[in-house]
Amino acid sequence: MMKTEHFETSCDDGVKLNGTLLIPDNPKAVVQFNCGTATKKEFYLSFLTFLAENDFLCCLWNYRGSNESDNLKNSNFRFLDYGTKDMPAIKKYLDNRYPELPFLLIGHSAGGQQIGFINDLQNVKGNINIAVSSGYFPNIPFNYRIKAYFFFYIFSPISASLNSYVKAKPYGMMENLPRKVVFEWRDWLEKEEYFFNEKFYGKTVPKGHFKNFDFPIHIYYSSDDTISNSRNTNAFWKNVNSQKGITITELVPKNYGLKKIDHFGYFKKQMKETLWIEIVNRLNRFIEE
Repeated sequence: MMKTEHFETSCDDGVKLNGTLLIPDNPKAVVQFNCGTATKKEFYLSFLTFLAENDFLCCLWNYRGSNESDNLKNSNFRFLDYGTKDMPAIKKYLDNRYPELPFLLIGHSAGGQQIGFINDLQNVKGNINIAVSSGYFPNIPFNYRIKAYFFFYIFSPISASLNSYVKAKPYGMMENLPRKVVFEWRDWLEKEEYFFNEKFYGKTVPKGHFKNFDFPIHIYYSSDDTISNSRNTNAFWKNVNSQKGITITELVPKNYGLKKIDHFGYFKKQMKETLWIEIVNRLNRFIEE
């Protein structure tokens, strides 16, 4: 059996975050799941429900500026806030609620990029990152690159000028976003090293704990992922170190009976009997070691 509980917590700067807990009867660990940029937490619900059915207490939540009630006009929210303010606030809430349980982190896309900005990582037993990479424009397929250039360099500046935020949802691009989030995201995507580039790292971006993680990290990416392909995955993770090791698995769609996985297919129900089981087994190993 599993119960669902909605919660609200506050960041150190007073911003309120909303989330959902999936609580099994006898949880063996807590999983903080960090979503991708402009992706609603509900998209991941089937995957997290599967983890909860395997006795992991799961937390799904939205970043600042991602809730229906958030006023995005003239917002000062930055992309960096996701890692320096939001992720730590959720972890603090979970640590206070469940101090006796092992702690695990799972991130999709930006949700894995910024975990090193969380200060309190001492109790983390392991981390799984799915499609987490630099997203460097020149390393993505040409047709998708054109779409990305249009979104970041034409649509977003015009939309931000007209609306005081990037109004992307009505056009089916992604959820609406604060203007500063989009423009900082764009700045990082322009560099193959992402925010590790000397223009940002240790200057506009804190150094964090990326060079001295003390828990095992495993990355999954798909061979057909337009964003997190092999080049961008390696471009990001070559800047990260863990005393407990970093390992990477490339998924090939046909090996999972699929025509494509791309950037979001990891969380579709077709993966329930394959990738999701692999992830559960890996989480179990993290807490047993």
